[in-house]
Amino acid sequence: MISTFSLVFILVELLGIASAIHALFTVRTPQGTVAWVVGLVAFPWLGLPLYWFFGSRRFEAHSRVMQDKLRTHADLIHQVRTEMLAFQLAPERIEPAPAAALASIAGQEFLRGNRLELLIDGEATFDAILAEIARATHSVYVQFYIVRNDGLGRRLLEALAQKASEGVECCFLIDSFGGAAITPRVMRHWRDRGVRIAAFSALSGWRDRWRLNFRNHRKNVIVDGRVGFIGGHNVGDEYLGKNPKYGRWRDTHVRVEGPTALQLQMVFAADWYFAVGEILDAHWQPHDPVPDAAGQGALVLASGPSDRHERCTLFFLHVISMARHRLWIASPYFVPDEGILQALQLAAIRGVDVRILLPMKPDQYLVWLASFALLKELDHPRIHVHRFTAGFLHHKALVVDEGFAAIGTKNFDNRSFRLNFEITLAVSDARFAAEVATMFERDFAQSQEVGPRAYDALPFHQKVGAKAARLLAPIL
Repeated sequence: MISTFSLVFILVELLGIASAIHALFTVRTPQGTVAWVVGLVAFPWLGLPLYWFFGSRRFEAHSRVMQDKLRTHADLIHQVRTEMLAFQLAPERIEPAPAAALASIAGQEFLRGNRLELLIDGEATFDAILAEIARATHSVYVQFYIVRNDGLGRRLLEALAQKASEGVECCFLIDSFGGAAITPRVMRHWRDRGVRIAAFSALSGWRDRWRLNFRNHRKNVIVDGRVGFIGGHNVGDEYLGKNPKYGRWRDTHVRVEGPTALQLQMVFAADWYFAVGEILDAHWQPHDPVPDAAGQGALVLASGPSDRHERCTLFFLHVISMARHRLWIASPYFVPDEGILQALQLAAIRGVDVRILLPMKPDQYLVWLASFALLKELDHPRIHVHRFTAGFLHHKALVVDEGFAAIGTKNFDNRSFRLNFEITLAVSDARFAAEVATMFERDFAQSQEVGPRAYDALPFHQKVGAKAARLLAPIL
């Protein structure tokens, strides 16, 4: 007679084999498929919980809801896109010329007539956001990944409550994981004050009930469909440099005034629809754009695990391929896959000055450790790696040649490539690219060049840890 333990053992083995077959059909990369199949068959007791929490690369519930939205609100979506197309930037004015292809990746066009302002660090960012909220007359839409119930969090929510009392629609969307500090009790308090708070959660349907790995990492504010903010900041006192562990929190946001703010609003409206099931009563007509002589061209590129194609990965691959003599990148989490590493190597071989700016101190130790093993693969005379020493570097930015720059929420890691809902502002404008390049130069001046061979200087136990962390790159 077979014992209970033997039956359980056989059942787990069969579940491991069934999950391995599932992985064959669903995991997007060959390396990931091999890793999951071997793990599920050989070590099902460990592999099964890991796979069903971390293995999926497509958010089916989000796909279904967005398809429903496209069907039931096709007229509104067509009207909004038509309104924005009146401000489409002519392809011959997009610099560098290959950047025009980003419109196909994004599903959005570069729009002219924007006024862009770099906001360096937390004080400048939140002063600008709060000032714009104070001027709101119709709507304020706010979305952040991490929201603390601390000084800055309450300051922002109080500003929204004040505008709500004046009849302004104030919607605040948080991620259910990153915004865990905003408990149901805290939500009730601010809802009673008129702020419409909702949580974006992956746990929306039975098929996705284990998908804790999908997060909404976007950080946006849109006021009256006229002004938007996008960048790397979250909401918490540490983003103002008040955490003694990290000191200065080096981050960047961008203020966007003009037609591209409506692209930001479209992304927020889609996320709000998924979380709440409601179409926002928003202003969808573009306000008067900045005159062409002063206006700047920009588009919003949103990506996420419900995309048919990996927009984030395609974005980075295309941007790297555009570079002819300069490619500067800042990212707090640098754990790229093989394709991105090879694209960076190829850029250096073409003669491009490739500079990668990373934090010196970690906030996520495994990611920081894995980056050492990866950087060793970028050993090339034209690839320079810098570690920021004047605080914690968290902004996500890049500049290509003289005419292109991007700032947003996308990191160089698998989480941004395939798991998170992300957003980036891509800018085709020489003046803005020059400002971003100047920002990089100031950061480089406060950094230490370490070189890709920094791995060789690690003590033995950290070398082992770096290699082991490198194996975990697909889920970091």
